[in-house]
Amino acid sequence: MEYISIGDLSVVRTCLCGYEVVVRTSWTNSNLDRRFQGCLGNTGSYCGVFQWVDPPMCRRAKEIIPGLLSRRNDKERQLNEHREKNFKKEALEGKLITYRLMGIVASVVTFVLLVLYSALQPHA
Repeated sequence: MEYISIGDLSVVRTCLCGYEVVVRTSWTNSNLDRRFQGCLGNTGSYCGVFQWVDPPMCRRAKEIIPGLLSRRNDKERQLNEHREKNFKKEALEGKLITYRLMGIVASVVTFVLLVLYSALQPHA
């Protein structure tokens, strides 16, 4: 394995199977937003190289952050639902405006045709 140093941390660059080790982020409740490095190799099998890049979070952060993320995700979902609802409403309003404009155009065309027709009629 090949190592490089970043500050006080030695980081593995290549794993036991020879592939480059990548840094990923954990999103589990016990290790939220904690970076680690590891290798899945070419075949997807785990070769055993694993190392935390970030130190563990304190107990209080582990208690608070999942709730904050959950509330944030709920708000994002509500916002997306609101946007979708408004999009549908605006699309419907756009169709109504289009139909109204088509009705106005049809009325104007009919009026013009009637005027032309009456103008072309011989007067007695």
